[in-house]
Amino acid sequence: MKNQNKQMKLSKKSVVLFFTLLLSVTQMSAQKLNVDKSSSIGVDQLPEYVVITSEDTKLLGGMNITIQSKKSDYKDALDDLESLLQSSKKLQIRTQTDLLNAMFELGFEFINAYNASSTAIGAGAGNDVTVNGTIEKFRVNMVFKKRKDL
Repeated sequence: MKNQNKQMKLSKKSVVLFFTLLLSVTQMSAQKLNVDKSSSIGVDQLPEYVVITSEDTKLLGGMNITIQSKKSDYKDALDDLESLLQSSKKLQIRTQTDLLNAMFELGFEFINAYNASSTAIGAGAGNDVTVNGTIEKFRVNMVFKKRKDL
């Protein structure tokens, strides 16, 4: 009976140790940027400057990425870039740091960033506007330029 209790304690310790190691390995690999070169877009298809809006609102980490392309001569290429950046299987972008590194890998350098408000109250509203709490999402516009060293 004593020997059986020792084996059971050893077995429980092994299971706990295994899951702890599994979780730590998963956490380390979750932050690693994985760039799949086969899914890259040719830099020559894209405009000189690209403004990307990132919004840190997805559940379980990650972010929403949008690129305004409406009425642009580069609409198709910008839409492809947006799809590539949003893909959870290709670039696996979960943070703004991942976005910066992915754009560098794709041939762009970071130029500037500025806040982009997702909601706005017009000046014509006057004093009749009451805001209780906040439902505003935090968005950041990041400006990228094609790298010359390619």
